[in-house]
Amino acid sequence: MVKQAEVISLPESADHHDHHHHQLVFGLEGATAFDVSGHTRPVGSGMGCLLPCETDHAFWGVGDNSIIVVNLEPVHSDPQLQPRIDALFEKSRFVHCNSDLQVLIAALSREMQKNPDDCILQSACSNAIICALQRHLDQQLSEFARVRTPGKINLDVIDNYIDLHIDRKIRVSELAGLVFLSSSQFFDRFRQQTGLTPQHYILNKRLKGAKDALQNSDTPLIDIAASFGFTNQSALTRAFTQYLNISPARFRKASKLVGG
Repeated sequence: MVKQAEVISLPESADHHDHHHHQLVFGLEGATAFDVSGHTRPVGSGMGCLLPCETDHAFWGVGDNSIIVVNLEPVHSDPQLQPRIDALFEKSRFVHCNSDLQVLIAALSREMQKNPDDCILQSACSNAIICALQRHLDQQLSEFARVRTPGKINLDVIDNYIDLHIDRKIRVSELAGLVFLSSSQFFDRFRQQTGLTPQHYILNKRLKGAKDALQNSDTPLIDIAASFGFTNQSALTRAFTQYLNISPARFRKASKLVGG
């Protein structure tokens, strides 16, 4: 029997299937990825994936990871929940969770891990996630409609997402999905609005974060590199030196001398 909700880890070897029930997946720890209709996205902390029944999808993990999985029958026993389920699963999609939703999902996942065989708890957690997710998506659409200027991208949404995921590679398609644009539309509008490509914009934020860390902490360079999405210390050094004309080590030393 399929559990209504559970916390699991994905193997590193890719697998794929479909099933007769709807499925919600949210990343908790580590790195996982899902491929749905040829679109591959990471599903780590702060990200989710909605899979309507009969949707073929591939999935895999990278190293230690955990996800929460919610399985829902297309026809639910509770008629009050049915409209919410129907609205959520109109199509497959990836979603970005705000901080409140992340806190809720993390708390519910801990309860399920402590009580993996409690069916009543699984049902309660499942219902809570459905209601919170639908409210979150409704608010996201409402906010987008309220603040969006025609032709303009809401940079606050983009900045918040980059800050949340700055320790890993961020794809243009992820940012485009946040503001309901195709990748090509997003790229053109973003460059016109900011004067930068999305990749250059992200790099500037990584370098600013690294610069602040160098000035205000004694964190080793290798850890700063990892924290701000550089593949290794050498990659940080090359980028930092190219854009600021000084190496990270010399910048840190100079900052300390100035600071007295």
